[in-house]
Amino acid sequence: MKRIFKIIFKIIFWIFIISIGIWIYFFSELDQLLLNLILINIFVYVLRTVLIEVVGSIVKNLLSRYIFIIIVNIVWIVFIFLLLFELSPIYSVAILSFLIVAISLTFQGIINNIVSGILLLSSGGFEVGDLIQTNNIDGIIKEITLNHIKLMDFDGSITYIPNRVAFNSSVTRYSHIELKKSDKLDLINVIKKVKKSFTGARKLTRYTKVVELLGTVNVEKIDELVEPVFKKYEPMFGTKPYFYVNNTVADRLSITLQILSKDPKLILEYFDPFLKDVLFQIYQNEINLDWNNNKKTEFR
Repeated sequence: MKRIFKIIFKIIFWIFIISIGIWIYFFSELDQLLLNLILINIFVYVLRTVLIEVVGSIVKNLLSRYIFIIIVNIVWIVFIFLLLFELSPIYSVAILSFLIVAISLTFQGIINNIVSGILLLSSGGFEVGDLIQTNNIDGIIKEITLNHIKLMDFDGSITYIPNRVAFNSSVTRYSHIELKKSDKLDLINVIKKVKKSFTGARKLTRYTKVVELLGTVNVEKIDELVEPVFKKYEPMFGTKPYFYVNNTVADRLSITLQILSKDPKLILEYFDPFLKDVLFQIYQNEINLDWNNNKKTEFR
């Protein structure tokens, strides 16, 4: 329903724009040069909107898309100021100075977010679909705009992080481009690399989680206990999970679980039940003992 209203609004808007253009051309008594500038501005605006829609649906690389949108908008703004300069050179300079000061003061936070967003995108640190950790939040990037980053965490909650906050925070990236043997430099491989820059390269997500265990757990039996769970979740993740034991101290023990998957959404979907099954296998005897004791107490 929302999409239908959006389409109807666009149709009404374009009818309105075309009607203004027809009225200005046939019924207004403006100077011919001014009339041409107004019609050119309307044409440039229509062309700008169409180009942004087309490029947004074809180009998947966010940085390339935003650079194109910025260039198109700059060209459009130049045409607008040409129109203002034709109306009144003095007023156009005054308006330009006023807009620069007003925008810099009023939208200081938004400008910081935009600059931080461009720096984040140009750095290649992460992209939409990557699994990352930032500000103590683990989640998949659902959207990167020039204002914020949209994250979906393991319980399905959506978090919006301003770009300036993300830029000044540490980020752990779990999704990386798959490493392959170097290809020969020929025309086919060059075309493939250019295509990947627009559509995005295939990635592999390696998610790690440190799990603290009781010091009473037998380290030598952990591998035997969790092996059935790892085999159970291998077809779900696409790769068999594995673990390693960290350095232990008195009465403390921790292991690091590592999960590999080509689709980070699978990690978000299955990690919680996977972790529960792992802990149940490790503490199975203690859980059964407590359950039996509680059962005997109830019968008494």
